[in-house]
Amino acid sequence: MAAGDEGGSSSAPVSAKVVEYDAITGVPSEFNEFLPSETPEYKRWKASLETSSSAPSGELQGLSISGDSRSVPTDSASGSAVAGTAPTGDAAPALEKKANKKKSKSKPMIVVEMAVRNKKKCTTSVTGLELFGVKLAEASKAFGKKFACGCSVTKTAAATEQIEMQGDFTFQLPDLLVKLYGKSNNVTLDDIKVPAPPMDDDDGQ
Repeated sequence: MAAGDEGGSSSAPVSAKVVEYDAITGVPSEFNEFLPSETPEYKRWKASLETSSSAPSGELQGLSISGDSRSVPTDSASGSAVAGTAPTGDAAPALEKKANKKKSKSKPMIVVEMAVRNKKKCTTSVTGLELFGVKLAEASKAFGKKFACGCSVTKTAAATEQIEMQGDFTFQLPDLLVKLYGKSNNVTLDDIKVPAPPMDDDDGQ
């Protein structure tokens, strides 16, 4: 009987329960919502919940949605596209359109060029003045009066208009263009291009 009583009075060992305290409030996590709302601990805890709920999850950071349901792999840490992957879907046409837009925005230039006709007569042509808002008819009259030469507006092979003068005025024209249209049309020497004159066949020999 004594042995039976001794066995019946023994109980199973009770395991200790580990309680985790919230790093923000200093109380067990299950008691956070019961804190008085006016306490600073409750306010900090509430703010941390709102911040964590608004941040994107780690799984969603690695995905991007395109127009044709294909995605570009991205780095989950930075959110940027992984190097070595080509854009797909709507991204490729957008990049191509952006590149073409940059090409179309090239700086306008005024080209002053001399040409030799029949190995004796020289003509000087000016193209690109209209890009700076200069009226070609008025500029033609001003050039003809300044250099006392034949001057007219002609068509180019590219179906654009240019000013053509009888004679070689490639060295005088840049300064004259800046003097006439520098202030009114913002023409500078950097906007004027003078290609090298063509070599005569006799000079090449």
